[in-house]
Amino acid sequence: MKKVTVKINGKDIELNAFADSVIASTIKGLLSPLRGYEEGEISVLVKE
Repeated sequence: MKKVTVKINGKDIELNAFADSVIASTIKGLLSPLRGYEEGEISVLVKE
């Protein structure tokens, strides 16, 4: 099951199952100890 969507400059980037799982687990792992964290959809936007 696809958990992660990655877009660069508006273009979808294909992720294999391993990358999808690693990205989802890493983001949840970083955010879960923070006050206000709750289960559900997470959106992250990175601008350079």
